[in-house]
Amino acid sequence: MKTLLLILGKETNEFAKGNYNQGLFEIAVETLQARYEILTTIVEDGYDVPEEIAKFKQADAVIFQYPVYWFMMPPSLKQYIDDVYAYGEFFAFSDGEYGSGGLMNGKKFMLSTTWNAPIEVFNNNNPNSFFEGRAVEDVLLPMRKSQEYCGLEELPHFSGHNIIKNPQFESDKERYIRHLTKVFLDFHPFRNADAQKILSLASNPG
Repeated sequence: MKTLLLILGKETNEFAKGNYNQGLFEIAVETLQARYEILTTIVEDGYDVPEEIAKFKQADAVIFQYPVYWFMMPPSLKQYIDDVYAYGEFFAFSDGEYGSGGLMNGKKFMLSTTWNAPIEVFNNNNPNSFFEGRAVEDVLLPMRKSQEYCGLEELPHFSGHNIIKNPQFESDKERYIRHLTKVFLDFHPFRNADAQKILSLASNPG
């Protein structure tokens, strides 16, 4: 049985209680636990660095669930990465090209993010719009490259939008279940042939 590590990077505060991300995190556990061994980390509850490193080494894939704050991850999740992604464990210097020293090779990762920005402002071929026509994945580039630097390979990502002004949790829940089913249950993301099929889902999200 393959192992998944699910990391919840929500922050609970007066303005945002974190319920949306908590809900999606729990949906992922419920959807995938019959097929995979599930490891979890809730960042705001605290963590032990050696234990987290051991979880990454055990995991075959990692799902990050977090809200986007000011177009970046929450500060607690950034601190988690600073603490856990240790030299000699996640990466090392290499004689090859820059970024080729990752030590988590063969593992996969997926980002599940929530945004106040509506989906219409992304990937709209409008250079005059706020994100200048860029896709969600483009805005998430620093987080994506952080994982790639450590050797992890991308799976198709998921995002929920406009969750403050117009939350649609039930709709997002159903979309997320379909997404998880396609990526982790319909195909085998750790077989090369199925991995190529899964990558094609990124351009045809469900």
